[in-house]
Amino acid sequence: MKKILSAAVLLCVAAGMAFAAGGREQQTQQVVVYSPFNDEFMQALSAPFTEETGIEVLNVVISTGESLSRLRAERERPQADFWLSVRPAILHGAFEEGLLEAYSPAAASGIAPAFRYPEDHITAIGTYPLVFFYNTTMVNGTLPAPSPNWSDLVRPVMLDQVVMPHPATSGTAFSAIATILQHAIQSGEGEAVGWSYVEQLNGSIAQFTRSGRAPQTLVAQGEYPIGIGFYDAVWQLQQEGFPVEVVIPNPVFAEPYGGAVVAGAPNAEAARQYFEYLLSPQAQSVLTLFGNYPVVEGVAPPEGGVAVPSDQVIEIDFRWSSENRDRILDTFQDITQAEPAG
Repeated sequence: MKKILSAAVLLCVAAGMAFAAGGREQQTQQVVVYSPFNDEFMQALSAPFTEETGIEVLNVVISTGESLSRLRAERERPQADFWLSVRPAILHGAFEEGLLEAYSPAAASGIAPAFRYPEDHITAIGTYPLVFFYNTTMVNGTLPAPSPNWSDLVRPVMLDQVVMPHPATSGTAFSAIATILQHAIQSGEGEAVGWSYVEQLNGSIAQFTRSGRAPQTLVAQGEYPIGIGFYDAVWQLQQEGFPVEVVIPNPVFAEPYGGAVVAGAPNAEAARQYFEYLLSPQAQSVLTLFGNYPVVEGVAPPEGGVAVPSDQVIEIDFRWSSENRDRILDTFQDITQAEPAG
């Protein structure tokens, strides 16, 4: 049985008070956001919005899988207003369940064509690739650094050397499994070959974490030599001086993440304003300070960010991933016997 890390749910509040116009009584507006982004990130991202609108942003730091479960549990009485950093397949499924609004911000007209979706319930906000990463002090002649080839991760030398999230609780891990399966299908080998690889990969995984961002920290701190996860968290650790390097897999998952207004949100109008703000050049520039790549045209990428070769990017069928999500998670569970905490 694999070990599972339990990530604490944190709350962060970006300060701000809204004042009614025309000398009316002071009142406070807010937007409650479910996202995996940490306190520092969300405070920096939301502060300009609060300053401009007077609407405070309360962020619940929670993984994608756990936030989806919470939205389902709260369906009759929503507690969140906005869901941030969610991949298209998961957004699509949640919309089909009636958990999200079909709202396309006016600011979406500035999104680069490569990141646009015809569906009103899928709007890109930012992007970064799914990468392999490793601690430079822990790889050597005996344990080499991974190459872009996924098959490197299932060699005997990699036994119990890799850490990644669990797809039942992490959108990061679900994106990784979807990449493996869809690559096998698109190459003509078939889905069964993809599952055979997952079974081999399971032998290399020392720990499945609950949080999609835990592997980056574990590798940076020398707990494990190699990890699989999204690049933005790796980039931030590199800026802090940790000995972590990145490898772009081939194929690489590089779909943008989006956001959505929660259906029946108690502060729906404020959430729509926040959505518009997230696609402004100002907000997009803040995203790049945390290793995110902008989706709006005219905004520079993160300084020192890794280049992603376009010929390595897999074209993901998010509808297939959405329609088969439950089956994929069940099959993964059968193969790995890795139970997520809770």
